[in-house]
Amino acid sequence: MATAYAPEREAVGEADAHQALRQDLAAAFPDAGPHDRAVRLKLFRRLHAHYVSYMAGPEDFAAIPRLNHDPAVSAIEDTWLAWEDAQVDAGELPVTGEEFKPWFLKTADQHTQPEFCRYLAEEATLDEIALFFMGEELVDSKFDDLMAMVQIGTQGHTKLTIAENYWDEMGEGNIEQVHTRMFEHSARYMRAHLESRGVDYSNLHFPEAYENAALLLQYGIHRHLNPRALGAMGVLEQSASPRFQAMVDGCRRLGVPEDVIDYQRIHVHVDADHGAEWFDGVFVPLVDRSPALLREISLGVLTRVRVANGYYARIWDAMKALR
Repeated sequence: MATAYAPEREAVGEADAHQALRQDLAAAFPDAGPHDRAVRLKLFRRLHAHYVSYMAGPEDFAAIPRLNHDPAVSAIEDTWLAWEDAQVDAGELPVTGEEFKPWFLKTADQHTQPEFCRYLAEEATLDEIALFFMGEELVDSKFDDLMAMVQIGTQGHTKLTIAENYWDEMGEGNIEQVHTRMFEHSARYMRAHLESRGVDYSNLHFPEAYENAALLLQYGIHRHLNPRALGAMGVLEQSASPRFQAMVDGCRRLGVPEDVIDYQRIHVHVDADHGAEWFDGVFVPLVDRSPALLREISLGVLTRVRVANGYYARIWDAMKALR
């Protein structure tokens, strides 16, 4: 006998789901006090999976989610974005284009992680460096797509600067030099090393890793957050070279084959160039256009630094736990 459709049961189920989500959001992004790390991880993993699915290739077109179609995803995004903005002291933000350059350089300098870099270069074991590579994969594996997305709607020198950076990401037309392809070569080596050593790298599943990865994806996918994406990617380009140099130094100290660290070696100089180019070609044409635009770019810078610094502190703990 067929079961009769019971809309009242469906409504109760939806109400329960909404209540559970509200409880999760309150636990993950509290107005005050510590957050629930397990719940925060669950929500960030859901967001990250959604964003990665959204950026899937054409062969997976049927599985690509519709943007803003999932009300639960939208609720997580809105709550997270508001929570992140609440972490920023508005008094720290520059209010004129003239103030932006010294503020940006000082803020980017806080993102270079000198002690962590020294550890990578001089002390980290190969297990630890390999674990760090796996954490970086969450961001770097989609970086060329993010670079393509942030140029949408830009004009003039801004578009040309981003286009030049994207051409670098594309290996200047050489498929073997495409940066994400080179990174995957590195990641395969490091993944195989961890597996051969019996190292369980599932301990990378902590909220700071997914928050760091999801931040750039959120900024890139949502067009209204484009200024924040430009700010976040600009500070990443400005500050990444010392970490890449530290990875190269640490890998050479440990005898890692040169082809495995080609990606990192190239980025020591590429990102240094990109940082200067991004400031002059992207920021300079934009920061004087309006106070609102300057504020959005600056929020992207500050939020990326805060989120990434939390990620580096947490992954460093995970690395040292392998000893």
